[in-house]
Amino acid sequence: MTTIARLILRRDRLLIAAWIAVAAGAPAFNAYSLAALLPTEAHRVAFIEAANANPITIALLGDVHGTSIEAVVAWRSSVQSLLIGGLAGLLFAIRHTRAEEDTGRGELVAAGAVGRHAAVTAVVAVIAAVNLAVTALQAAVLSLGFGYPIGGSLLFGLVGGAGATAFAACGLLAAQLCQSAPLARACGVGVLVAGLVPGVVLPEEVVAYLPAGWPRVARAYGDERWWVLLIPMVVAAGLTLVAYAVSARRDLGAGLLPERPAPARPAPRSPIGLAWRLYGSQTISWTITLGVASVGVGWVSASFDVGSLTGETLLEIFTYVFCLVVACLAVTGALRPLREESRGRASALLATATGRARWLSGHLVLGLAAPAVMLLAVGAGTGAGHALGTGLPGVIGAQLGTALSFAPAAWAVAGVAIAAYGLRPRAAVPVAWAVVVGSAVCVAMWEAGTIGSAVFLFTPFGYGHPSLSPGFVAPAGFALVAAGLVAAGCAAFTRRDLLA
Repeated sequence: MTTIARLILRRDRLLIAAWIAVAAGAPAFNAYSLAALLPTEAHRVAFIEAANANPITIALLGDVHGTSIEAVVAWRSSVQSLLIGGLAGLLFAIRHTRAEEDTGRGELVAAGAVGRHAAVTAVVAVIAAVNLAVTALQAAVLSLGFGYPIGGSLLFGLVGGAGATAFAACGLLAAQLCQSAPLARACGVGVLVAGLVPGVVLPEEVVAYLPAGWPRVARAYGDERWWVLLIPMVVAAGLTLVAYAVSARRDLGAGLLPERPAPARPAPRSPIGLAWRLYGSQTISWTITLGVASVGVGWVSASFDVGSLTGETLLEIFTYVFCLVVACLAVTGALRPLREESRGRASALLATATGRARWLSGHLVLGLAAPAVMLLAVGAGTGAGHALGTGLPGVIGAQLGTALSFAPAAWAVAGVAIAAYGLRPRAAVPVAWAVVVGSAVCVAMWEAGTIGSAVFLFTPFGYGHPSLSPGFVAPAGFALVAAGLVAAGCAAFTRRDLLA
Protein backbone atom coordinates (compact mmCIF):
# COMPACT_ATOMS: atom_id res chain seq x y z
CA MET A 1 0.00 0.00 0.00
CA THR A 2 2.81 2.41 0.91
CA THR A 3 4.55 1.81 -2.41
CA ILE A 4 1.35 2.47 -4.38
CA ALA A 5 0.71 5.64 -2.36
CA ARG A 6 4.21 6.90 -3.16
CA LEU A 7 3.61 6.10 -6.83
CA ILE A 8 0.37 8.10 -6.79
CA LEU A 9 2.10 11.04 -5.14
CA ARG A 10 4.92 10.91 -7.66
CA ARG A 11 2.63 10.68 -10.69
CA ASP A 12 0.23 13.42 -9.60
CA ARG A 13 2.42 15.71 -7.51
CA LEU A 14 1.62 18.73 -9.68
CA LEU A 15 -2.08 17.90 -9.75
CA ILE A 16 -2.17 17.50 -5.97
CA ALA A 17 -0.29 20.77 -5.49
CA ALA A 18 -2.80 22.57 -7.71
CA TRP A 19 -5.68 20.92 -5.84
CA ILE A 20 -4.35 22.12 -2.49
CA ALA A 21 -3.56 25.61 -3.79
CA VAL A 22 -6.99 26.18 -5.34
CA ALA A 23 -8.90 24.74 -2.36
CA ALA A 24 -6.91 26.78 0.16
CA GLY A 25 -6.82 29.89 -2.00
CA ALA A 26 -10.57 30.21 -2.67
CA PRO A 27 -11.59 31.28 0.88
CA ALA A 28 -8.50 33.49 1.11
CA PHE A 29 -9.48 35.28 -2.09
CA ASN A 30 -13.04 35.70 -0.79
CA ALA A 31 -11.73 37.08 2.49
CA TYR A 32 -9.61 39.64 0.65
CA SER A 33 -12.22 40.69 -1.91
CA LEU A 34 -15.19 40.83 0.49
CA ALA A 35 -13.18 42.87 2.99
CA ALA A 36 -12.55 45.45 0.26
CA LEU A 37 -16.15 45.31 -1.00
CA LEU A 38 -17.83 45.39 2.44
CA PRO A 39 -15.56 47.45 4.71
CA THR A 40 -18.21 48.43 7.28
CA GLU A 41 -21.05 46.69 9.06
CA ALA A 42 -23.55 48.90 7.23
CA HIS A 43 -22.27 47.62 3.91
CA ARG A 44 -22.46 44.05 5.16
CA VAL A 45 -26.03 44.46 6.44
CA ALA A 46 -27.15 45.82 3.07
CA PHE A 47 -25.36 42.99 1.29
CA ILE A 48 -26.95 40.36 3.56
CA GLU A 49 -30.43 41.82 3.11
CA ALA A 50 -30.07 41.70 -0.66
CA ALA A 51 -28.70 38.14 -0.53
CA ASN A 52 -31.49 36.95 1.75
CA ALA A 53 -34.08 38.50 -0.54
CA ASN A 54 -32.85 36.48 -3.51
CA PRO A 55 -34.45 33.01 -3.68
CA ILE A 56 -31.65 31.47 -5.76
CA THR A 57 -28.97 32.67 -3.36
CA ILE A 58 -30.95 31.32 -0.40
CA ALA A 59 -31.46 27.98 -2.15
CA LEU A 60 -27.76 27.54 -2.92
CA LEU A 61 -26.06 29.10 0.12
CA GLY A 62 -28.70 29.53 2.80
CA ASP A 63 -28.99 32.46 5.20
CA VAL A 64 -26.02 34.45 6.44
CA HIS A 65 -25.85 33.72 10.18
CA GLY A 66 -24.06 36.90 11.22
CA THR A 67 -23.02 40.39 10.14
CA SER A 68 -19.31 39.97 10.82
CA ILE A 69 -16.94 39.77 7.87
CA GLU A 70 -15.93 36.29 9.06
CA ALA A 71 -19.50 35.02 8.84
CA VAL A 72 -19.99 36.53 5.37
CA VAL A 73 -16.76 34.97 4.11
CA ALA A 74 -17.70 31.56 5.55
CA TRP A 75 -21.16 31.81 3.98
CA ARG A 76 -19.69 32.75 0.60
CA SER A 77 -16.90 30.15 0.65
CA SER A 78 -18.59 27.08 2.13
CA VAL A 79 -20.17 25.67 -1.03
CA GLN A 80 -17.07 26.63 -3.02
CA SER A 81 -14.88 24.58 -0.68
CA LEU A 82 -17.19 21.58 -0.90
CA LEU A 83 -17.39 21.86 -4.68
CA ILE A 84 -13.63 22.19 -5.21
CA GLY A 85 -12.63 19.54 -2.70
CA GLY A 86 -15.48 17.18 -3.52
CA LEU A 87 -15.00 17.33 -7.28
CA ALA A 88 -11.23 16.94 -7.04
CA GLY A 89 -11.53 14.09 -4.55
CA LEU A 90 -14.07 12.00 -6.41
CA LEU A 91 -12.31 12.42 -9.77
CA PHE A 92 -8.98 11.58 -8.13
CA ALA A 93 -10.45 8.42 -6.58
CA ILE A 94 -11.86 7.29 -9.94
CA ARG A 95 -8.61 8.13 -11.73
CA HIS A 96 -6.54 5.81 -9.55
CA THR A 97 -9.03 2.94 -9.31
CA ARG A 98 -11.47 2.38 -12.18
CA ALA A 99 -9.45 4.33 -14.76
CA GLU A 100 -6.37 2.27 -13.90
CA GLU A 101 -8.39 -0.90 -14.55
CA ASP A 102 -9.65 0.47 -17.87
CA THR A 103 -6.10 1.08 -19.11
CA GLY A 104 -4.79 -2.27 -17.88
CA ARG A 105 -2.34 -0.80 -15.37
CA GLY A 106 -4.48 -1.93 -12.47
CA GLU A 107 -4.14 -5.54 -13.58
CA LEU A 108 -0.36 -5.21 -13.80
CA VAL A 109 -0.20 -3.81 -10.27
CA ALA A 110 -2.54 -6.50 -8.95
CA ALA A 111 -0.31 -9.18 -10.44
CA GLY A 112 2.49 -8.15 -8.08
CA ALA A 113 2.96 -8.91 -4.41
CA VAL A 114 0.19 -6.59 -3.24
CA GLY A 115 -3.05 -7.15 -1.40
CA ARG A 116 -6.43 -7.03 -3.11
CA HIS A 117 -7.33 -3.75 -1.43
CA ALA A 118 -3.89 -2.14 -1.60
CA ALA A 119 -4.79 0.27 -4.41
CA VAL A 120 -8.05 1.36 -2.76
CA THR A 121 -6.32 1.83 0.60
CA ALA A 122 -3.55 3.90 -1.00
CA VAL A 123 -6.09 6.17 -2.69
CA VAL A 124 -7.99 6.62 0.58
CA ALA A 125 -4.77 7.49 2.42
CA VAL A 126 -3.65 10.05 -0.17
CA ILE A 127 -7.06 11.76 -0.34
CA ALA A 128 -7.28 11.92 3.46
CA ALA A 129 -3.79 13.45 3.65
CA VAL A 130 -4.60 16.04 0.97
CA ASN A 131 -7.85 17.04 2.69
CA LEU A 132 -6.03 17.38 6.02
CA ALA A 133 -3.47 19.61 4.33
CA VAL A 134 -6.22 21.75 2.80
CA THR A 135 -7.97 22.03 6.17
CA ALA A 136 -4.77 23.08 7.92
CA LEU A 137 -3.91 25.65 5.25
CA GLN A 138 -7.41 27.15 5.22
CA ALA A 139 -7.44 27.49 8.99
CA ALA A 140 -3.92 28.94 9.04
CA VAL A 141 -4.55 31.46 6.25
CA LEU A 142 -7.85 32.69 7.70
CA SER A 143 -6.66 32.87 11.31
CA LEU A 144 -3.06 34.03 10.84
CA GLY A 145 -3.38 35.87 7.55
CA PHE A 146 -6.67 37.69 8.15
CA GLY A 147 -6.95 37.59 11.95
CA TYR A 148 -10.11 35.46 12.08
CA PRO A 149 -10.84 33.47 15.27
CA ILE A 150 -8.91 30.21 15.25
CA GLY A 151 -11.90 28.13 16.40
CA GLY A 152 -14.19 29.29 13.60
CA SER A 153 -11.40 28.96 11.03
CA LEU A 154 -10.70 25.40 12.12
CA LEU A 155 -14.39 24.48 12.04
CA PHE A 156 -14.76 26.01 8.57
CA GLY A 157 -11.79 24.02 7.28
CA LEU A 158 -12.87 20.78 8.92
CA VAL A 159 -16.41 20.95 7.51
CA GLY A 160 -15.00 21.46 4.01
CA GLY A 161 -12.39 18.74 4.44
CA ALA A 162 -14.83 16.21 5.89
CA GLY A 163 -17.38 16.97 3.18
CA ALA A 164 -14.74 16.63 0.46
CA THR A 165 -13.72 13.27 1.94
CA ALA A 166 -17.33 12.12 1.84
CA PHE A 167 -17.60 13.00 -1.85
CA ALA A 168 -14.27 11.26 -2.52
CA ALA A 169 -15.69 8.15 -0.86
CA CYS A 170 -18.67 8.47 -3.17
CA GLY A 171 -16.30 8.51 -6.14
CA LEU A 172 -14.52 5.49 -4.72
CA LEU A 173 -17.79 3.58 -4.51
CA ALA A 174 -18.83 4.69 -8.00
CA ALA A 175 -15.52 3.33 -9.29
CA GLN A 176 -16.35 -0.07 -7.82
CA LEU A 177 -19.95 -0.15 -9.02
CA CYS A 178 -19.55 1.19 -12.57
CA GLN A 179 -17.97 -0.73 -15.41
CA SER A 180 -16.02 2.18 -16.88
CA ALA A 181 -14.35 5.35 -15.70
CA PRO A 182 -16.61 7.71 -17.75
CA LEU A 183 -19.72 6.13 -16.24
CA ALA A 184 -18.21 6.37 -12.75
CA ARG A 185 -17.40 10.05 -13.29
CA ALA A 186 -20.91 10.76 -14.51
CA CYS A 187 -22.44 9.05 -11.47
CA GLY A 188 -20.04 10.73 -9.06
CA VAL A 189 -20.57 14.21 -10.46
CA GLY A 190 -24.32 13.60 -10.48
CA VAL A 191 -24.23 12.80 -6.77
CA LEU A 192 -22.08 15.89 -6.15
CA VAL A 193 -24.56 18.16 -7.91
CA ALA A 194 -27.50 16.50 -6.19
CA GLY A 195 -25.82 17.05 -2.82
CA LEU A 196 -24.88 20.70 -3.33
CA VAL A 197 -27.98 22.16 -4.99
CA PRO A 198 -30.95 20.52 -3.25
CA GLY A 199 -32.30 23.78 -1.87
CA VAL A 200 -33.97 24.46 -5.17
CA VAL A 201 -36.46 21.62 -4.69
CA LEU A 202 -36.30 20.52 -1.03
CA PRO A 203 -37.44 22.28 2.15
CA GLU A 204 -34.82 23.88 4.41
CA GLU A 205 -35.25 21.40 7.27
CA VAL A 206 -34.26 18.56 4.91
CA VAL A 207 -31.46 20.48 3.18
CA ALA A 208 -29.77 21.23 6.49
CA TYR A 209 -28.61 17.62 6.84
CA LEU A 210 -27.51 17.10 3.23
CA PRO A 211 -24.02 18.14 2.02
CA ALA A 212 -25.20 21.63 1.04
CA GLY A 213 -26.52 22.12 4.56
CA TRP A 214 -23.49 20.94 6.57
CA PRO A 215 -21.86 24.40 6.60
CA ARG A 216 -25.23 26.01 7.38
CA VAL A 217 -25.70 23.83 10.45
CA ALA A 218 -22.05 24.17 11.54
CA ARG A 219 -22.29 28.01 11.58
CA ALA A 220 -18.57 28.78 11.67
CA TYR A 221 -17.80 32.13 13.33
CA GLY A 222 -21.24 32.02 14.94
CA ASP A 223 -22.70 29.68 17.53
CA GLU A 224 -20.36 26.94 16.34
CA ARG A 225 -21.73 23.39 16.26
CA TRP A 226 -18.85 20.94 16.13
CA TRP A 227 -21.09 17.87 16.21
CA VAL A 228 -21.96 18.47 12.55
CA LEU A 229 -18.56 17.01 11.64
CA LEU A 230 -19.87 13.58 12.60
CA ILE A 231 -22.30 13.54 9.66
CA PRO A 232 -19.78 13.72 6.76
CA MET A 233 -17.33 11.53 8.68
CA VAL A 234 -19.94 8.79 9.12
CA VAL A 235 -21.00 9.13 5.47
CA ALA A 236 -17.38 8.87 4.31
CA ALA A 237 -16.69 5.85 6.51
CA GLY A 238 -19.87 4.08 5.41
CA LEU A 239 -19.30 4.64 1.70
CA THR A 240 -15.67 3.55 1.99
CA LEU A 241 -16.63 0.32 3.76
CA VAL A 242 -19.20 -0.43 1.07
CA ALA A 243 -16.57 0.25 -1.59
CA TYR A 244 -14.24 -2.24 0.11
CA ALA A 245 -17.03 -4.84 0.24
CA VAL A 246 -17.87 -4.44 -3.45
CA SER A 247 -14.18 -4.54 -4.39
CA ALA A 248 -13.77 -7.86 -2.57
CA ARG A 249 -16.63 -9.49 -4.49
CA ARG A 250 -16.29 -8.30 -8.07
CA ASP A 251 -13.95 -9.43 -10.82
CA LEU A 252 -11.22 -7.12 -12.09
CA GLY A 253 -12.68 -4.86 -14.76
CA ALA A 254 -16.28 -5.82 -13.94
CA GLY A 255 -19.01 -3.68 -12.41
CA LEU A 256 -22.58 -3.92 -11.20
CA LEU A 257 -23.59 -1.01 -13.46
CA PRO A 258 -22.63 -1.91 -17.04
CA GLU A 259 -21.99 0.87 -19.49
CA ARG A 260 -24.87 1.43 -21.86
CA PRO A 261 -23.92 0.31 -25.37
CA ALA A 262 -23.83 3.04 -27.95
CA PRO A 263 -26.47 2.92 -30.69
CA ALA A 264 -25.39 1.56 -34.04
CA ARG A 265 -24.20 4.43 -36.21
CA PRO A 266 -22.22 4.56 -39.44
CA ALA A 267 -18.50 5.00 -39.11
CA PRO A 268 -17.33 8.63 -39.22
CA ARG A 269 -16.10 9.63 -42.67
CA SER A 270 -13.62 12.31 -41.62
CA PRO A 271 -11.32 13.18 -38.69
CA ILE A 272 -13.75 15.91 -37.71
CA GLY A 273 -16.55 13.35 -37.56
CA LEU A 274 -14.36 11.08 -35.43
CA ALA A 275 -13.54 13.91 -33.02
CA TRP A 276 -17.23 14.73 -32.76
CA ARG A 277 -18.08 11.07 -32.17
CA LEU A 278 -15.55 10.94 -29.32
CA TYR A 279 -16.11 14.31 -27.66
CA GLY A 280 -19.24 15.88 -29.13
CA SER A 281 -21.47 14.81 -26.24
CA GLN A 282 -19.12 16.48 -23.76
CA THR A 283 -19.22 19.70 -25.76
CA ILE A 284 -23.02 19.66 -25.85
CA SER A 285 -23.36 18.95 -22.12
CA TRP A 286 -20.96 21.74 -21.15
CA THR A 287 -22.67 24.20 -23.48
CA ILE A 288 -26.08 23.39 -22.01
CA THR A 289 -24.73 23.61 -18.45
CA LEU A 290 -23.12 27.01 -19.06
CA GLY A 291 -26.24 28.28 -20.81
CA VAL A 292 -28.57 27.26 -17.98
CA ALA A 293 -26.24 28.67 -15.31
CA SER A 294 -25.90 31.89 -17.29
CA VAL A 295 -29.67 32.35 -17.43
CA GLY A 296 -29.83 32.00 -13.64
CA VAL A 297 -27.02 34.50 -13.11
CA GLY A 298 -28.61 36.99 -15.51
CA TRP A 299 -31.94 36.73 -13.73
CA VAL A 300 -30.35 37.15 -10.30
CA SER A 301 -28.38 40.21 -11.41
CA ALA A 302 -31.58 41.95 -12.55
CA SER A 303 -32.75 42.37 -8.93
CA PHE A 304 -29.38 42.86 -7.24
CA ASP A 305 -28.39 46.28 -5.89
CA VAL A 306 -26.09 46.64 -2.88
CA GLY A 307 -24.25 49.93 -2.54
CA SER A 308 -21.84 50.32 -5.44
CA LEU A 309 -22.41 46.72 -6.57
CA THR A 310 -25.32 47.07 -9.00
CA GLY A 311 -26.99 44.38 -11.02
CA GLU A 312 -25.12 45.43 -14.17
CA THR A 313 -21.80 45.20 -12.34
CA LEU A 314 -22.68 41.77 -10.99
CA LEU A 315 -23.67 40.66 -14.49
CA GLU A 316 -20.31 41.82 -15.87
CA ILE A 317 -18.39 40.04 -13.10
CA PHE A 318 -20.17 36.72 -13.55
CA THR A 319 -19.93 36.92 -17.34
CA TYR A 320 -16.18 37.30 -16.93
CA VAL A 321 -16.08 34.32 -14.55
CA PHE A 322 -17.99 32.19 -17.07
CA CYS A 323 -15.53 33.26 -19.76
CA LEU A 324 -12.65 32.09 -17.56
CA VAL A 325 -14.40 28.72 -17.21
CA VAL A 326 -14.69 28.49 -21.00
CA ALA A 327 -10.96 29.22 -21.30
CA CYS A 328 -10.23 26.29 -18.99
CA LEU A 329 -12.49 24.06 -21.07
CA ALA A 330 -10.68 25.27 -24.20
CA VAL A 331 -7.41 24.00 -22.74
CA THR A 332 -9.04 20.66 -21.96
CA GLY A 333 -10.27 20.40 -25.55
CA ALA A 334 -6.89 21.34 -26.97
CA LEU A 335 -5.24 18.52 -25.01
CA ARG A 336 -7.54 15.83 -26.39
CA PRO A 337 -5.11 14.80 -29.16
CA LEU A 338 -2.51 14.14 -26.44
CA ARG A 339 -4.99 11.82 -24.73
CA GLU A 340 -5.62 9.92 -27.95
CA GLU A 341 -1.91 9.63 -28.66
CA SER A 342 -0.89 8.59 -25.14
CA ARG A 343 -3.51 5.82 -25.15
CA GLY A 344 -2.24 4.42 -28.44
CA ARG A 345 -5.33 5.18 -30.48
CA ALA A 346 -3.64 7.83 -32.62
CA SER A 347 -0.86 5.51 -33.78
CA ALA A 348 -3.39 2.89 -34.89
CA LEU A 349 -5.31 5.47 -36.91
CA LEU A 350 -2.21 7.12 -38.39
CA ALA A 351 -1.02 3.71 -39.61
CA THR A 352 -3.82 3.98 -42.20
CA ALA A 353 -4.04 6.45 -45.09
CA THR A 354 -5.00 9.26 -42.70
CA GLY A 355 -2.21 11.84 -42.51
CA ARG A 356 -1.05 13.50 -39.33
CA ALA A 357 -2.17 16.99 -40.27
CA ARG A 358 -5.60 15.74 -41.31
CA TRP A 359 -6.05 13.75 -38.08
CA LEU A 360 -4.98 16.65 -35.89
CA SER A 361 -7.17 19.10 -37.81
CA GLY A 362 -10.28 17.19 -36.79
CA HIS A 363 -9.53 17.69 -33.10
CA LEU A 364 -8.46 21.31 -33.62
CA VAL A 365 -11.65 22.30 -35.44
CA LEU A 366 -13.76 20.94 -32.60
CA GLY A 367 -11.39 22.24 -29.93
CA LEU A 368 -11.41 25.81 -31.28
CA ALA A 369 -15.06 25.95 -32.34
CA ALA A 370 -16.36 24.65 -29.00
CA PRO A 371 -15.19 27.68 -26.94
CA ALA A 372 -16.91 30.05 -29.37
CA VAL A 373 -20.16 28.08 -29.09
CA MET A 374 -19.91 28.00 -25.29
CA LEU A 375 -19.30 31.75 -25.20
CA LEU A 376 -22.38 32.24 -27.36
CA ALA A 377 -24.33 30.22 -24.79
CA VAL A 378 -22.91 32.38 -21.98
CA GLY A 379 -23.75 35.63 -23.74
CA ALA A 380 -27.23 34.52 -24.78
CA GLY A 381 -27.94 33.04 -21.34
CA THR A 382 -26.84 36.02 -19.26
CA GLY A 383 -28.56 38.42 -21.63
CA ALA A 384 -31.80 36.45 -21.71
CA GLY A 385 -31.86 36.02 -17.92
CA HIS A 386 -31.25 39.72 -17.35
CA ALA A 387 -33.87 40.61 -19.94
CA LEU A 388 -36.42 38.37 -18.20
CA GLY A 389 -35.79 40.17 -14.92
CA THR A 390 -35.73 43.72 -16.27
CA GLY A 391 -37.92 43.51 -19.37
CA LEU A 392 -35.14 45.10 -21.45
CA PRO A 393 -34.24 42.76 -24.35
CA GLY A 394 -31.52 45.06 -25.68
CA VAL A 395 -29.01 43.64 -23.19
CA ILE A 396 -28.94 40.30 -25.06
CA GLY A 397 -26.99 41.73 -27.99
CA ALA A 398 -24.55 43.50 -25.70
CA GLN A 399 -23.92 40.33 -23.71
CA LEU A 400 -23.36 38.32 -26.87
CA GLY A 401 -20.73 40.80 -27.99
CA THR A 402 -19.05 40.84 -24.58
CA ALA A 403 -18.85 37.08 -24.35
CA LEU A 404 -17.69 36.54 -27.94
CA SER A 405 -14.94 39.15 -27.55
CA PHE A 406 -13.30 36.75 -25.08
CA ALA A 407 -12.93 34.03 -27.75
CA PRO A 408 -9.39 35.12 -28.80
CA ALA A 409 -8.25 34.81 -25.17
CA ALA A 410 -9.65 31.27 -24.97
CA TRP A 411 -8.02 30.43 -28.31
CA ALA A 412 -4.70 31.86 -27.09
CA VAL A 413 -4.50 29.61 -24.02
CA ALA A 414 -5.66 26.69 -26.16
CA GLY A 415 -2.95 27.62 -28.66
CA VAL A 416 -0.32 27.34 -25.93
CA ALA A 417 -1.55 23.80 -25.21
CA ILE A 418 -1.46 22.89 -28.91
CA ALA A 419 2.03 24.33 -29.40
CA ALA A 420 3.32 22.50 -26.32
CA TYR A 421 1.68 19.29 -27.54
CA GLY A 422 3.41 19.54 -30.88
CA LEU A 423 6.82 20.52 -29.51
CA ARG A 424 7.03 18.75 -26.13
CA PRO A 425 3.99 16.49 -25.63
CA ARG A 426 5.03 15.22 -22.21
CA ALA A 427 5.20 18.79 -20.92
CA ALA A 428 1.97 19.93 -22.61
CA VAL A 429 -0.33 19.46 -19.60
CA PRO A 430 1.77 21.32 -17.01
CA VAL A 431 2.70 24.08 -19.48
CA ALA A 432 -0.90 24.68 -20.57
CA TRP A 433 -2.30 24.77 -17.06
CA ALA A 434 0.62 26.87 -15.81
CA VAL A 435 -0.42 29.54 -18.33
CA VAL A 436 -4.02 29.38 -17.12
CA VAL A 437 -3.03 29.57 -13.45
CA GLY A 438 -0.51 32.34 -14.14
CA SER A 439 -3.13 34.37 -16.02
CA ALA A 440 -5.59 33.92 -13.14
CA VAL A 441 -2.90 35.06 -10.68
CA CYS A 442 -2.36 38.16 -12.82
CA VAL A 443 -6.09 38.91 -12.51
CA ALA A 444 -5.82 38.83 -8.71
CA MET A 445 -2.59 40.89 -8.77
CA TRP A 446 -4.13 43.54 -10.99
CA GLU A 447 -7.25 43.78 -8.85
CA ALA A 448 -4.99 44.18 -5.81
CA GLY A 449 -3.02 46.94 -7.57
CA THR A 450 0.21 44.96 -7.73
CA ILE A 451 0.59 45.23 -11.52
CA GLY A 452 -0.50 48.01 -13.86
CA SER A 453 -3.05 47.97 -16.65
CA ALA A 454 -0.37 48.03 -19.36
CA VAL A 455 1.11 44.75 -18.07
CA PHE A 456 -2.29 43.22 -17.37
CA LEU A 457 -3.45 43.77 -20.97
CA PHE A 458 -0.63 41.54 -22.21
CA THR A 459 -2.06 38.54 -20.33
CA PRO A 460 -4.80 36.40 -21.93
CA PHE A 461 -7.37 37.28 -19.28
CA GLY A 462 -6.54 40.98 -19.20
CA TYR A 463 -8.47 42.70 -21.97
CA GLY A 464 -11.72 40.90 -21.14
CA HIS A 465 -11.87 42.19 -17.57
CA PRO A 466 -15.12 44.15 -17.05
CA SER A 467 -13.29 47.23 -15.74
CA LEU A 468 -11.22 47.62 -18.94
CA SER A 469 -12.26 48.68 -22.43
CA PRO A 470 -9.30 48.01 -24.75
CA GLY A 471 -11.30 48.08 -28.00
CA PHE A 472 -10.52 45.68 -30.85
CA VAL A 473 -6.72 45.83 -30.79
CA ALA A 474 -6.15 43.37 -27.93
CA PRO A 475 -8.65 40.72 -29.15
CA ALA A 476 -7.20 40.92 -32.65
CA GLY A 477 -3.68 40.60 -31.27
CA PHE A 478 -4.52 37.53 -29.23
CA ALA A 479 -6.29 35.99 -32.23
CA LEU A 480 -3.07 36.37 -34.23
CA VAL A 481 -1.05 34.92 -31.36
CA ALA A 482 -3.42 31.95 -31.17
CA ALA A 483 -3.11 31.37 -34.93
CA GLY A 484 0.69 31.40 -34.70
CA LEU A 485 0.73 28.99 -31.78
CA VAL A 486 -1.64 26.58 -33.50
CA ALA A 487 0.43 26.68 -36.69
CA ALA A 488 3.63 26.05 -34.73
CA GLY A 489 2.08 23.13 -32.87
CA CYS A 490 0.74 21.53 -36.05
CA ALA A 491 4.07 21.90 -37.85
CA ALA A 492 5.97 20.37 -34.93
CA PHE A 493 3.52 17.47 -34.63
CA THR A 494 4.00 16.45 -38.26
CA ARG A 495 7.77 16.14 -37.72
CA ARG A 496 8.20 14.51 -34.31
CA ASP A 497 7.92 10.89 -33.24
CA LEU A 498 4.72 9.65 -31.65
CA LEU A 499 4.70 8.84 -27.96
CA ALA A 500 5.70 5.27 -27.27
